[in-house]
Amino acid sequence: MTWLTWRIERSALLSAAALVAVFALVALLLNANDSSDMNTARTLLELGPAAFATVVAVFWGAPTVAREYEQRTYLLVWSRERSATRWLAARVAHLLAPLVVLTVVVNLIANLLQTKLLSTLQPTPAVGPFDYDLWLPLQLLTVIAGFGLGVLVGVLVRNSVLAMGITLVVYVVLRFVLAVFVRPHLVPPVRLLDDTPSPAGSIGAGSGYLDRAGNQVSIPDVQRMCLSDNSKAAYDQCLARNGITHEYLDVEPAYRIPDVRLIELGIYVALAVVVFAAAWLVLRRRTVS
Repeated sequence: MTWLTWRIERSALLSAAALVAVFALVALLLNANDSSDMNTARTLLELGPAAFATVVAVFWGAPTVAREYEQRTYLLVWSRERSATRWLAARVAHLLAPLVVLTVVVNLIANLLQTKLLSTLQPTPAVGPFDYDLWLPLQLLTVIAGFGLGVLVGVLVRNSVLAMGITLVVYVVLRFVLAVFVRPHLVPPVRLLDDTPSPAGSIGAGSGYLDRAGNQVSIPDVQRMCLSDNSKAAYDQCLARNGITHEYLDVEPAYRIPDVRLIELGIYVALAVVVFAAAWLVLRRRTVS
């Protein structure tokens, strides 16, 4: 990292490093034999890595170019000898090194929390949603893609505060949609009927009812049909009268999760390439014109 980049980005870098240090300290101090500490550990495990990725997108990515426009320093730092696109490539390259290091540290801390949690669970759950996002390549790409998204938004809006707000909303919505609606269907799910138990560590992909012809009937539709049937016997009779023969649950079993992760990793790789390329092209076209 060059001295100029350090001077410009030091507050963001030091703040991120301080947050990671606090995260590590809390993780080390948690007692695996204390139930309240383990609840805290579970919360930190679920929110910590995602919060770090969001902080990077909002406070690192969004201001990178927007701040130059806002403070009009681009008039000094961009020239014929050092074009805007060359400056952007150098700045991103300089920031990616500490970004990768901090992400690896966050991953190590999260795995420490996971180990503490698993030591309190009997039997130990299979690999699944519990540690899905702790796969280091996927975690790295979610952070890098978020950083790139922030850079692109900053290039487009040229205002730091506005870019940070837009990046926050877009990135959070993107992560939520991918995790909740896209991830369970990246590989065709396995369908379990009636009382077949869901395998340990599986990801739920949907549920509902089937009629005699095998057509899906949603849970809200069935509930409307049998709203007045309070007892289980009456409810079952209502299902039979309406031709509902099976209840189903679609899942991604634990043995398919490596494949799901690889596909999701590919999505984030493509997203990172697209946002960085778009930022570079927009900046190039703007400065050329």
